Amino acid sequence: MTRLGPPKPVATAGAIAAIVLVAGALSLSRPGYSVDEEFTVFAVRGIDAHGIPLLPSRLIYDRGLGYSYAGWLAKSLTGAELPAYRAISLVCAAMSVFLAFVLMRRVANELAALLGALLLATSMPFWATATTGRFYAPFLVIFLAYLICLTHRSYWILIVVLGAAARLTHELGFLLAAAPAVCVLVASGNRRHWFKVTAATVLGLVVGQAVLFLLHYSAPSSGETMVRRFFLWQVLNLFERPGGRQFMVPLVVLTAGVLIAPRRAWTVAVSALAVAAAIVSFSIAQATNSAALSWPLVQSVLVEGSRYPLDMFWHMLRLTPLTIAIALLCIAYRARHAWPASHRAAHALWMGWVLWFGFIESGITTNYLLLPTALVLMAIAVDVSSIGVPRAAIAAIVLAVGVEQWRSMPLDAARPTIVGGGIEEIRAELQPTDRIACTDELGCMMLVGRIDRWLALDDYLRERFLVRRGDGPATGVYTGVPAAFRPADLFSPFDSGDAERSLAQGKPVEAGSLPDRVVIVDIFKEYPIGHSRTWLPKAIEEDGLQVVPLLETPQLRVLQVSPPKRLVRRAD
Repeated sequence: MTRLGPPKPVATAGAIAAIVLVAGALSLSRPGYSVDEEFTVFAVRGIDAHGIPLLPSRLIYDRGLGYSYAGWLAKSLTGAELPAYRAISLVCAAMSVFLAFVLMRRVANELAALLGALLLATSMPFWATATTGRFYAPFLVIFLAYLICLTHRSYWILIVVLGAAARLTHELGFLLAAAPAVCVLVASGNRRHWFKVTAATVLGLVVGQAVLFLLHYSAPSSGETMVRRFFLWQVLNLFERPGGRQFMVPLVVLTAGVLIAPRRAWTVAVSALAVAAAIVSFSIAQATNSAALSWPLVQSVLVEGSRYPLDMFWHMLRLTPLTIAIALLCIAYRARHAWPASHRAAHALWMGWVLWFGFIESGITTNYLLLPTALVLMAIAVDVSSIGVPRAAIAAIVLAVGVEQWRSMPLDAARPTIVGGGIEEIRAELQPTDRIACTDELGCMMLVGRIDRWLALDDYLRERFLVRRGDGPATGVYTGVPAAFRPADLFSPFDSGDAERSLAQGKPVEAGSLPDRVVIVDIFKEYPIGHSRTWLPKAIEEDGLQVVPLLETPQLRVLQVSPPKRLVRRAD
């Protein structure tokens, strides 16, 4: 009898990808919408209506342009919205598992390939993005395919195509050019090749950007707003100014030096540690000028001096300390032995993404953790499979890392979903003479299909998401409805814009009349400055309004508000 041998690694990787498809399919039709999926919904609706992704405010939504058109095609074929968009992400996630296998086998060995695919498929950011209708899983596929092309010497056309696709999928696609550009600087004897790769990548990025500019040209009034308020703000004004006496900067240089020149690790380490120690000593000495030396004082100096540029690093360390510790131990161990450049590049990639989010001032979400988490897990897979770790120890590492991924953050927290149980009854009772105010523009459109005022309660939102055209009122950038800065501002008479919007509801209101009632839909969201859950109750208390709760869930609340009694009597 012929014995069946162990399955081939390629078949195993394919099986992992198939399991991802089957398991993820169970979440495609879940109720509600996950955070940011509303942008995909309205971008596709804009394509349906106008041929380009126009939001209700007539603003071009060019983030993830390629994904928006893919979503439009999926919706046209299936007739569904969110399940179809999520299916695109799920298919891309399954593809990324297989591409991770191909990449790891190319740069290391088959054991590394299997471990990398398995670890990727067990990570929390992977599952959060695989079942969300956004462009992060497609961007991971493009990034991995691009890295595979870098391991070949003749994939020039594909590199150009992937560069354009990356720019049309995510605004950070321009970072693809960073990898070959660094190789131009540090590679010895092969700079001509890496220069060609960099040029091909830049060409692809330019093609993608040209498509975006062409899109803006097709609707210049909307496109100009998008370029001015978003592209320039995100790229030019996003870099964070480092604080004084940041002693972690020389340690970052130390790590980069070890990855670039591991044979000189000792020299680099001594220099970097000496500079870091000098900065810490000076910081403590300066702090003692205004307070007595104590452990809390030293602790404060250490915390403040270790922030830049490691915001994402500390975030990942808090979430998955074991994973990061294993990665750093692998770097320390392999720096003492022969260490192929391709293996060092695996660590350089995840560290590069982590440092980028330290250089810029941006909130850190599960979506943004996808790439660095995937890359650090693949780097661990390369290392543990290449340094002679026993198979039992490898199995223990994979199990421990996988368990840590799921214990660090439940899927419901990593992929927050807005479910408005009971909102349908409230939506059915709304009248054109009511005024609907919301703290989240597109979220309100998803839940109740209408918004009359955007309630912008914090300067953080006002600075970023307000548009003022000419002498007109300030409006929300996504829906174009007038903005209100205080709950007390919601009781003003209807204006001509309200009258025009009410025509679509079949019962026009008269300009100058007062709303019959004011209903506020408050959707809770996490921002870089904190959670929004407490903003509305505080503002209502300060304005002294009367409140009738209509609905409250873990993700939102619906309130009917009235002016203070003294104002009502005065109006009578």
